[in-house]
Amino acid sequence: MVTENITMRDGKNVAVTFWDNTDRPRAAVVMVHGMCEYIERYDDFCGFLGHNGYNVIGMDNRGFGDTDADARGKGYIGMFESTVDDIKQEVDIARERWGVRRVYVIGHSYGSLLTQRFIEKYHSDVSGAILCGTTMQSGIMLCLGRKLAKRGARKDPDAPGRIFAKLTFESYDKKIRDGENGWINRDTVEVQKYNADAKCAGVGICSNMFYMEMFNGIHRTNKDRALVPSDFKLMIASGTADGVGGYGRLVKKLHKAYRTKCGLHAVLKLYDGARHELLNEINKGEVYEDFVEFLDDCEAAADEKGE
Repeated sequence: MVTENITMRDGKNVAVTFWDNTDRPRAAVVMVHGMCEYIERYDDFCGFLGHNGYNVIGMDNRGFGDTDADARGKGYIGMFESTVDDIKQEVDIARERWGVRRVYVIGHSYGSLLTQRFIEKYHSDVSGAILCGTTMQSGIMLCLGRKLAKRGARKDPDAPGRIFAKLTFESYDKKIRDGENGWINRDTVEVQKYNADAKCAGVGICSNMFYMEMFNGIHRTNKDRALVPSDFKLMIASGTADGVGGYGRLVKKLHKAYRTKCGLHAVLKLYDGARHELLNEINKGEVYEDFVEFLDDCEAAADEKGE
């Protein structure tokens, strides 16, 4: 694992980490992390991918980790879409660095929202994607969120979006009743590590502007979902005890949206009792194997077609 500062196409310096797991990778994976965390938290999973022939690239997203160490959790106009474009640049870097023909994207939580948008804009540049700990926000609740975030951003863009934290993370904790941030995971050691990490829980509540950008990004994604072709290889994975996915309900809604709007029949995996961070869960071994099986199936199908 090595981290480099890379200048993106708009001039933004981003911390990008490479897992050069093997000299002859069968393909590459772009890993996209979630809100209030950073890419090195995925070191174990990326190492597992390496053992199965996949080199990995992942960045600290704009507003998080070492990319914005002095402004973690803060947002700015155009941030969501620019981060999506950063993923495209990572795909290009992976292909050039490792000489691979095929690249996949795996996005967790906020990273899965970015990935949903990414496959609308750049589906032809990758061979498949996995949405992990994902959701579909739409209708009245999304409309209300956009209005509240816009109002807050006008008043004080850098102020914490407390109302959004209360409606989401704090409400998930109240339902689970397993301590601070217990909603993210059944592995108490991993939760304690998260709570003690200044790059995670130490970020605090993301800003009004961050939420405005995220909600606007979700709105654009919902409008453009039909751009994803029906033959795109997609896996959607979540835990049945994950509040972000509506305890399975919003995940099924997302799965249905791809089927009805795109004619795309995504692979759907719902892990019984699992919470938000599937890749750190107590059953992560099962999740690891399922994700690699999906990638291997994509590889086999592409080889059969001579792609």
